[in-house]
Amino acid sequence: MSETARVEYGGYEYPALSPYVFYEDLPAALEFLAAAFGFTERMRNTNPDGSLSHCEMAVGDSVLMLGTPPDYKNPLHGGDVTVGLHVHVDDIDAHYERAVAAGAKPDRAPTDMPYGVRSYGATDPEGHQWFFAQPFS
Repeated sequence: MSETARVEYGGYEYPALSPYVFYEDLPAALEFLAAAFGFTERMRNTNPDGSLSHCEMAVGDSVLMLGTPPDYKNPLHGGDVTVGLHVHVDDIDAHYERAVAAGAKPDRAPTDMPYGVRSYGATDPEGHQWFFAQPFS
């Protein structure tokens, strides 16, 4: 298998790289990511007590995995943002308006960048950093 191959197991297809993001409130994260960023839930696993364990969302041909490890503290409570996630979108201005309306905290409005994209950054309710971009036409 090459590093760029897509793999299939358990009835799902995966790209070579799928980020795994931790959240303190996984149900709220699933709702926010769908409402604000347009991600689509594709898997939801529950524990015997009914709480969520491993979940997955799709955006384009990418997969975002989500979970809640024991005693996890998100960037908002822990004080450190250790990664930023970058997503390409079709209409950056409409995406920005949707994200802000759903409660994302933007770093800045969409801006034309010198490297060929219009982009903005935002944090989600738990303090994770997201970046969205649309290449110039």
